[in-house]
Amino acid sequence: MEESESQSGENAKGTVRPTSSTTRSATEIYLVGQPASNSEKRTHVLEFSSHQDYLREGVPGEADKVMGALEKSTKKSGRAAKDKVENFKSQLDLLWDIGAPDAVEDIEKNRLLTPADKQQDIAFYQDQRGERKAFMSGNDKIFAAKKRKQEERVEKQRSKQGRFAACEPSSSDSRPQTSVVADTPTEVEMEKKDTAIQPGRYTSKHPYVTVQLPRRILQEPALKELADRLRISNNEIVSVVAAVLRSANPPGDLSEFRISRETARRARASHRRQVAAAQREAFTPPPHAVVHWDGKLVKNVVGEEEHRQAIFISGRGHEEGKLLAVLPVKDGTGLTQARATARAIEDWSCASNVKALCFDTTSSNTGRVQGAVVHLQALLEKQLLRLGCRHHVMELVVRAAASNIFGKTSAPTDPLFQTLKKRWSQLDHSQYLRLDIANLPESDWLSHLRHRTVSYLLTVTEWAREDYREAAELTLLVLGVNPPRGTHFLRLGACHHARWMAKIIYYLKIYMFSHQLELSSDLCVKLQRMAIFVSLLYTPAWLKSPVAEDAPVNDLQLHHELLRYRAVDCEVADAVLAVASRHLWYLRPQTIVLSLCSEKLSAAEKKEMATKLSCLEETNDYANDNLVIQQTTRLSDLIDERSWMIFKEHHVCGTAWLMSPVEDWEKNEEFMKLKDFSRSLKVTNDVAERGIKLMQDFIGSVTKDEQQLQDVMQLVEKHRKQMSGFSKSALMQL
Repeated sequence: MEESESQSGENAKGTVRPTSSTTRSATEIYLVGQPASNSEKRTHVLEFSSHQDYLREGVPGEADKVMGALEKSTKKSGRAAKDKVENFKSQLDLLWDIGAPDAVEDIEKNRLLTPADKQQDIAFYQDQRGERKAFMSGNDKIFAAKKRKQEERVEKQRSKQGRFAACEPSSSDSRPQTSVVADTPTEVEMEKKDTAIQPGRYTSKHPYVTVQLPRRILQEPALKELADRLRISNNEIVSVVAAVLRSANPPGDLSEFRISRETARRARASHRRQVAAAQREAFTPPPHAVVHWDGKLVKNVVGEEEHRQAIFISGRGHEEGKLLAVLPVKDGTGLTQARATARAIEDWSCASNVKALCFDTTSSNTGRVQGAVVHLQALLEKQLLRLGCRHHVMELVVRAAASNIFGKTSAPTDPLFQTLKKRWSQLDHSQYLRLDIANLPESDWLSHLRHRTVSYLLTVTEWAREDYREAAELTLLVLGVNPPRGTHFLRLGACHHARWMAKIIYYLKIYMFSHQLELSSDLCVKLQRMAIFVSLLYTPAWLKSPVAEDAPVNDLQLHHELLRYRAVDCEVADAVLAVASRHLWYLRPQTIVLSLCSEKLSAAEKKEMATKLSCLEETNDYANDNLVIQQTTRLSDLIDERSWMIFKEHHVCGTAWLMSPVEDWEKNEEFMKLKDFSRSLKVTNDVAERGIKLMQDFIGSVTKDEQQLQDVMQLVEKHRKQMSGFSKSALMQL
């Protein structure tokens, strides 16, 4: 027995093995006991820290300090040392809390948790610090679902990898292939990832698609039209096509295709002529057409300035306008513009359909003797409705207000706008001013205007342009109402005078952040005056301006409000009235009858207008005279003999319905013709200005020939209507 114990106590090399008693005594921790492998209370933490030295990095640094203090206490026997030992023993069964001291507060502040979830998490956390009553039993369903999805993804990737391997080209291919398998994670790689694994990127079944290309690829209409629209030169389109052909597998032999710069030039020129001719052949003039034109000095192909005039026609079937031509003219006089417009109308055979003229309200257009309107009526030998561009009129209105408040400027941009652009990124956009109209004169009336403006802006859901929406949202914000999309400020855009919306957007933003821009008190008062005018009067009037049948009602309402606005800001009101009184295009007797179709006009007012018109004799004299608007002026007061022009000169509809009750008008076919006519009228000249922009973009870009340039613009207009964007779904229509 002693021999066996002796042998068991020695190893092969003759060294003595430690017995269980010696091992326990060697590893026992003073005052703590034997090392352990779990950690819960203070004693367990110290046992764990001693037992697994390689994990001590994960134990708080306080454990290391305590262990060091224990080693020192074994050598001390004084009274103070004994007191520390007793105090240490009393804390061994307490929880060693290494949690965050503000863990409960963090849970309560977590916005991602519901109140019930917060209470559950807090209860669980507090239980862990106590007697550990909480426990987990059963399977974790969420983890199991994630694991199952992970396994399905791995299996799917394995299956897809097998298909890719089957589709790999053989080594005999003359062109090196890009490995598809390399882009697909392997099973081992997938298993190395955690539960947040991302699915493999979708890849087509094969890296190459077989298609057949025509040898005369430059003859393809889609290619030629897209090249013209994107202003791609002949050299560029040939280079792009060649690069595509050489990207094939095997690379395309360019000698097999008819591609050259001259081939591209001939093909594109021929196609432009065909498209332009087809456009003329397919053109059907609207029954009640409105002619639009606008002129501008542009640089020609040799860099010299020349006058260009864009001519459009709009009406039923051509609501966005149809381009007739953008012609070069020798000057910008009224007679020259009238002749160019009449020539384009005759070329497109639509003179008999023209019922109205829409134009910018410049002196060259509106002059009583030499204006383009007077000359064009003489050339067409008919009386036409005169529809001054409502956007242009409204631009003159806000310019008059700005000039009165801030003074006139000859600079291309307002210096105040430049100040805002430079400081915009430094401003705190969450701190902005709102208008306080409680202490202003006529505060009750201004409050009524505020309520009406807010109600209108909140009902508009569709916007023709994004800057219209921005102006509406800024108006709501400055009036103290959050827009439907929330409070946010868009990046500043162009601030030159040619941009219609610049004054609305910039003046409102400058006022809202004036306290951060460190402006003078005098300038802040001016900005407040401008913000009141823009938000309460100008913005709603601008946004309502494109509707023809509402134009007389809106214009008369604006005049009445400006007359009353004298009590609020007399200088601004008088300056704006002086401009507006020169542009009463839609309060003239010839156009006032459009309001019979307006839903803003009461049945009583409509009946009053119809009765008065029925009692008047017809006339052949439609000349305009001076018109004065008073605070008491009503639409029926503006009816006279010239109001018959729409019915007698243009034969828009019959007039028997005028004597019937207003409630029955909608049932009358003749009245519905008038309503359709009024809704087909385009009373803004935006289309002509887009024509000028089209000319500026394409002059000298793809051709230097004038006739080819006209054909290109017809082709581009057609292509833009067919394909409005360049998304994949839009490109599928090529």
